[in-house]
Amino acid sequence: MKISNREKVMLFVLGIILIGFGYYNFVYSVQATAIEQKVKQESEIKKKYETSMITINSLEIKENDAKLLKEKIEEESKPFYPIISEEYIILEIDKLLKDSELKGTMKFNPIVCDAVENVDKKSGTLPNSTLQQIVDKYNDKNVSNHEEATTTTNTNNKDASVNNSNDKSGSNSKDSKDKKKDTVQYIKFQVNFEGSYDGIYKFISAIGENDRKIVVNSIKLSSDTSKGIKGTVNLEIYSIPKIDDDLSQYLQWNLNNDYGKDVPFSAGTADGSSSSTGTNVKETTKTAGSDFLASVKSITSDLPKIMIGKAKDDLRTTYVYGDSNSEEKAEMILTQDGDKYYYKYKTSKGTFPANYDGPGEEFIPMSKDIVLGIMSESRVNANDNSAIRLNIINKTDKTVDVNISGDDSANPRVTIDGNSDNVRVN
Repeated sequence: MKISNREKVMLFVLGIILIGFGYYNFVYSVQATAIEQKVKQESEIKKKYETSMITINSLEIKENDAKLLKEKIEEESKPFYPIISEEYIILEIDKLLKDSELKGTMKFNPIVCDAVENVDKKSGTLPNSTLQQIVDKYNDKNVSNHEEATTTTNTNNKDASVNNSNDKSGSNSKDSKDKKKDTVQYIKFQVNFEGSYDGIYKFISAIGENDRKIVVNSIKLSSDTSKGIKGTVNLEIYSIPKIDDDLSQYLQWNLNNDYGKDVPFSAGTADGSSSSTGTNVKETTKTAGSDFLASVKSITSDLPKIMIGKAKDDLRTTYVYGDSNSEEKAEMILTQDGDKYYYKYKTSKGTFPANYDGPGEEFIPMSKDIVLGIMSESRVNANDNSAIRLNIINKTDKTVDVNISGDDSANPRVTIDGNSDNVRVN
C-alpha cells in the first residue's frame, strides 16, 4: 500500500496532535495542578511564617507587659493576707496585745467566701475565692488540685487551711447572679481586752500600722477601775490569693521555744515568743528623705527595669514602669501654682496621672528642695543595656536635687537632662 506525500503529512500532523493531546492530559495538566497546589501551599506557609514572626516579635513586649502587670498585682495585693488561718491570726493579735500591755481573748466567726458581706448561711462548705482561679491559671495549675497544693504548702503539717476546702458543689448551688460576682474569703472576730487607755491606744495604732490590713469594724469601751478600761473590738481580715511565694512565707511556723508547764497545775509558765521576718525595700542613705524615687535594674532582675514613683507610696499607685533592655526615655514635669506644687511623669509604658495633659498631682515637698532619689546598680555583663535618660522639666521656685546611688562607674545607667540652673545631680 502506497502512501502519498499528502497522506504522510496528514499522518505526521495527526501524530503531533495526538502527542500534544497526550502530553497535555497526562503530563502538563498533572504538573500544572501540582504547581498550583505548591503555590497555594507556599502562600499558606508564607502566611503562617508572617504570623509566627509577628508573634515572636511581640513576645518580648508581652513578657514585659506581663512582668509589669505582675508587679502591680503584687503591690496591690500586698496589704491583704494570702490565706485566712486562725492559728496565725491568734499569734499576730496576741503579739499586738502583749506589745500594748493588754490582756485579751478572741472569739472567731466562721470563715466565709462571698461578695464581702452577703453570706450564704445554708452552705456548710467554703468555696474558693473567684480570684483563686486567676492565680492558678497564672501559675499554670489546675483548679482541681489547688486544695492539695494549699495543704502541702503549710509547713510543720499545720492545718492552717482547714476551712479553705474546695467544694465545687457549694459554688454550683449559687444562682447565676452570684456567679458573676467577684468573691473573697474573709473572717470576722471579736477581741475582748482590758488594760490602760494608753495600752488601748497603742493596740489600735498597731493595728493601723500593721503590714497587713486589719479592718476595725467597731470598738466599745467601758470603765473597769479608776485607771483600767475594758472593751471589745470587732475586727475583719480579708485574704487574696497571691501569685508570688507570700503564702509559704506567711505559713512559716517560727515557734521554737518551750511552751506550757512541766507540771500542768504548778505556778509559772515556760513562756515562748514568736517572731516574724519580712523583706522591705529600704532606701539607701543617699536617697533617704526623697520626694520621689526611681530605680534602674539589671537585665537579670525579676523586677521591671525602670520604676518611678512617689516616695512612701506602699501601694505604688503613683508608679510608672519600663522594662526594655535598652535606654528608656522618661520625663518628669514639676510645676507650681501659687504655693501649690504639682508633679507628673511618664515612660514608654505609662503615665502618671493617667490624664497627662493636666497639671498633674499635687504634692508637698519634704524639704526646701525637691528631692529625687535614683537607685541604680552595676551592669552584670556586656549584654546588660538597661538604662534611663530622664528629662526633668522644673517650673517651680525650688531646685530639684537628684541623688543617684549604686550606679555603674564605668558605664552609668542614669542620664539626667534638664536645666542646670534648677536641676542639680549628686
